[in-house]
Amino acid sequence: MRLTEIPKGFKSLLPEEVKRRWELLERIKKVVEKWGYDPLWPPTIEFLELFTAVDKNTEEFAFKLVDRFTGRLMAVRPDFTPQVARIVASSFKDEEPPFRFYYMGKVFRDRDGDRETYQFGMELLGVKEVEADAEVISVVANILKELGLKSFQIDIGHTEFLEGVVEELGVKNREKLLNLLKHKDFSGIELFSEEEGITGERREKLFSLLELYGKEDVLERAEKLFKNERSVRALGELKSVYSILKSYGFEERVIFDLSEKRGMDYHTGITYEVFHPLYGFSLGMGGRYDQLTGKFGRELPATGIALSVDALEELLEKKGLLRTSTKKDFYIIDLGTEKHLAYEVARELRKKGYSVARDIVERDYQDSVEVAFRKGYEFVLVLNRSEEPKNVLFTSPEGFFKIEGDIVNSVLDILKR
Repeated sequence: MRLTEIPKGFKSLLPEEVKRRWELLERIKKVVEKWGYDPLWPPTIEFLELFTAVDKNTEEFAFKLVDRFTGRLMAVRPDFTPQVARIVASSFKDEEPPFRFYYMGKVFRDRDGDRETYQFGMELLGVKEVEADAEVISVVANILKELGLKSFQIDIGHTEFLEGVVEELGVKNREKLLNLLKHKDFSGIELFSEEEGITGERREKLFSLLELYGKEDVLERAEKLFKNERSVRALGELKSVYSILKSYGFEERVIFDLSEKRGMDYHTGITYEVFHPLYGFSLGMGGRYDQLTGKFGRELPATGIALSVDALEELLEKKGLLRTSTKKDFYIIDLGTEKHLAYEVARELRKKGYSVARDIVERDYQDSVEVAFRKGYEFVLVLNRSEEPKNVLFTSPEGFFKIEGDIVNSVLDILKR
């Protein structure tokens, strides 16, 4: 094993990659703050039971460690939403809803593929009406438009619709059917229907379920097929949220998918997932979770979404939309014994808003000039180049200038030319 090796599923970001990520996060943050969302910063590590209390499967993929002070199992954060629910239930227990929060950071899951991913998420708590779901979907649409993406789609479903279908069809092995539907496994569903003895009209309904994917007419077809109370109520909510999104002008971005149950165990209603035709995986996923905060002592309806920043970066780079500022202004080389002049010049230029770095490596100054330009600096100041203490060489790829007197103002005058 080499000391430079890192574990599978983790990665380092180099300076230009970090700058691109920061700029991307800043652009997303500006959009959500305009909608009234405030930042939260949950801890990276919590007790494992926080996560298993809301999703029993968490323990299978959580990175676990033992708290030396209590002996209890802890987990490196695999999901933000339970943390937000805990914070709202405990730290805002005396405040009136609604609560709008956003967060950003890494989640860690010990499984194949990426074991750390960077997310930007937002949660709207305390609103039971579907207006809340429509708002979260609208914020996401605004974020993607701000990033320059035009062809995205948002797949909307409802967990209760499928649960009602399972009951209406009299399915015994619920988990198996949901898994087959998730993978659109036609042949597997054929075998499943034989195993479960699903025949006649029930079988026709089961296979019709796979076709409930598309625009608004999907809801009408679903209403004709399934008459149970849970599914009918779910379709009513989907119609309501679509009506709101239509009034916002986002109807072209919406696709209904009623054949698949999305999200985590704690999702209880409308769910949504974001896709783009040039990216083969989900850009983000979310939905309603009305029973989650009650586990921490305060019942609140809630909905939210987490966007994959890694996926967004990859897509934006593919489309040439990933903006980044690589601008570095001044690099100062002081050839004098005392370095106070370089410090003073750097300080004054920074006051005027320029980025400034000083050369603190002992080498020929011409080599330092070449290094500065290779590192992306636009201008180089060489101080104390001659016996006169303020004789300065100002250089850029376009030319060289000899400066006497007030260094900073002389440099700024040259920049105005």
